[in-house]
Amino acid sequence: MGFFSRLYRGTNDVDFPKITRYTAIVSLILVMISVGSVLTKGLNLSIDFEGGSVWEVPSQDFTIEKATAVMADFGESEGEKYQEATTAEGGRVLRIQGQVESVQTGAEIGAALAQAAGVETSEVTVNTVGPSWGDDITHQALVSLIVFMVLVAAYITIRLEARMAFAALTAVVHDILITVGVFSVFGLQVTPATVISFLTILGFSLYDTIVVYDRVQDNAERYVRSGEYTYTGIMRRSLNQVLMRSINTTITTVLPIISMLVVGNFVFGQQTLGDFSLALLIGLISGTYSSLFIAAPITAFLKEREPRWREIRRRLVAKGVDVADTTWHGVKVSRKSRT
Repeated sequence: MGFFSRLYRGTNDVDFPKITRYTAIVSLILVMISVGSVLTKGLNLSIDFEGGSVWEVPSQDFTIEKATAVMADFGESEGEKYQEATTAEGGRVLRIQGQVESVQTGAEIGAALAQAAGVETSEVTVNTVGPSWGDDITHQALVSLIVFMVLVAAYITIRLEARMAFAALTAVVHDILITVGVFSVFGLQVTPATVISFLTILGFSLYDTIVVYDRVQDNAERYVRSGEYTYTGIMRRSLNQVLMRSINTTITTVLPIISMLVVGNFVFGQQTLGDFSLALLIGLISGTYSSLFIAAPITAFLKEREPRWREIRRRLVAKGVDVADTTWHGVKVSRKSRT
């Protein structure tokens, strides 16, 4: 049978411990790139975080060069951000973001842009946000993240155990770093909708991890007395048992998000919807990956150092059993699938 046939029938025995050796290197490289990019390039923060004004000029022929000339007259020609967008009706809009000293200055720049573009002043949309608003949003996001981490750690510790809580939070941090890193590397704009997506990502990542933990805990209680399997072997079998569920959950979740990204951002031109769905898409994929290849192997690494599992490993070695071979005895697999 092929891989998907075995997966459907529940006879799959993917060698997760072997795969983890390579995924650990990939994750380490991605995290280093993410951290390095954030430290060197930083994040492309929206006006909601930095403060300032955004002007939207509806015009088919108003170029960035003309807008730059207008901004230069007000001493605002450097550090501005320009973006061409298309409205739901198919019209062109030039979006300009910059820092201004007051709301009045923002209105004056809006009037000058309207004159240069040959449109009415009322057609130019001006949105001004103070820097205190961005600081408040950032503070609330950090507080929410810290409270979330503390509550999750407490819950997993009480419901399962502290080692699993540590591994789960490590996977969550991994997902955050990867998602933030993607936004930093590609210069994608971080908006309040993006922050909401980040918090949503954490819940999904933990959901997948808890599913794995629930299965491995049941298997550990069932097979620990037999002394035939190391904790790594039991984790391998548990991951294979939940693999199909993880794939189905991810696919059914990702497809609507892709639809939301395509329809909302590219068809109707709704930037907020695009920001939310893009961050969610990146995080969901990373969350599924981290549940299988970050949280699970870290948990196995920590559990193997417990006295009872060290004793089981010692007894197996004394019997001449190759403890590095974690193939599950109760699952018939072909020779090809063992490699």
